Amino acid sequence: MDISDDEDLLAIEEEEEDESQKEEVDSVIVEDIRRRLFDVFKMFDEDCDGLIETDEIGHVLRSFGLNPSQTELQLVSEQTAKKNGRVSFEDLLQRVVSAIQNEEWKDDTPKQIHAAFQVITSNNYVQKDTLLQLLTSIGEPLTAQEVKQFLNHVSIRGNGDIDWVAYVKDTCEMIASRD
Repeated sequence: MDISDDEDLLAIEEEEEDESQKEEVDSVIVEDIRRRLFDVFKMFDEDCDGLIETDEIGHVLRSFGLNPSQTELQLVSEQTAKKNGRVSFEDLLQRVVSAIQNEEWKDDTPKQIHAAFQVITSNNYVQKDTLLQLLTSIGEPLTAQEVKQFLNHVSIRGNGDIDWVAYVKDTCEMIASRD
């Protein structure tokens, strides 16, 4: 064997070692996801049978910190639901691991949220009526219950202005503190 053969063997061994380390890290990550997702899943598994209703998938995923759209939720439901219209923990886990590995369903960053608000206002305030109209008619509209929850967590000034910069900051800090 010459030097180039030795170098090739070393390169192959290093690649195999790197792959083995990557698999170990992936295994640890998947186990962490499994543990954390199970904690959320069991809150929605009312009869403790390892299954949840398909309409609870969004609640589970959002409680876990993911943010799929309604269309994506429908697809997840179709992909994971059993004949009885329920979803098992294991099936949901596989889809969540895939989503995390592919960086799907992430919440918008504060920078993106700021950019969206700057489209509708040139300062730190937006009129409550204007914002509510947008939230209930554009994109994935909020439900009446979601609007009520939003209004419970936002400070509205006497003239109807909402300080959206403060709201985004507070909300992002609250979400970060849960992680």
